[in-house]
Amino acid sequence: MEDNNKINLTIENYTGEKPIVVVYREGIASKVLDQKAPEKIEIAGVLSIPLDWLEKRVDTINQAEAFILVERDKYAITLTINESDPYKKGTITGSAELSELFTKFGINNPNVGWTPAKLGQFIRLNRAAFEDKEICMKLVSALKNFKANAQSQIEKQHDPSGSRAEVYRQTVESNLPKSFTVKIPIFKGPEKTTFDVEFDHYLTDGEVFLQLVSPGAKELTDQYCDKTIDAVLDKIRGVAPDIAIIEA
Repeated sequence: MEDNNKINLTIENYTGEKPIVVVYREGIASKVLDQKAPEKIEIAGVLSIPLDWLEKRVDTINQAEAFILVERDKYAITLTINESDPYKKGTITGSAELSELFTKFGINNPNVGWTPAKLGQFIRLNRAAFEDKEICMKLVSALKNFKANAQSQIEKQHDPSGSRAEVYRQTVESNLPKSFTVKIPIFKGPEKTTFDVEFDHYLTDGEVFLQLVSPGAKELTDQYCDKTIDAVLDKIRGVAPDIAIIEA
């Protein structure tokens, strides 16, 4: 009978200086090492991406274990699947992104403040946003001369206790137009929208900063998002009628 436990070794050029140790082990490697947790789905893209995903994969999920979260203030729709399974849970998020130029202007962004000179330089470099180039250059000139005009008014004050903030407010109101008009995309894409932009201001360490505010752009943004989000949700209801839709 052949001995299956017999091991044959061939060793070349062995001089006998050190002993050779051979370790022979038997057994089956644990299958746990070969098992990996499934990779979670985390996808982000354009506003319609949850709908696009469902149109292709709705038959692969349990609709009772999925839901749609709508966050209108963030212009976002998020589809969550396998909500009760931490290993297979996934999210597909679609959002409407503001255009690069709209974001750079800092319109309706309370965290963006411009010094007048910097804003003037920015507008000069982006004069394509203005349909009337002459109005654009007049605005650039007013912004670049803002500090000098304000300082001149401060020096003319007879009352030493006069408020510098009040002088800056008066300079904003007298030297800058109440508003200016731009034509730029609000959201990413080729479509441009015309709207008015107003100035607001605040002081920090004696330096005046301007903020750009546009109620018209805010209204257009909300209308666009509500209309687009509602259209996507209506189609999702048709593709996956049993998925819960939650408004945040």
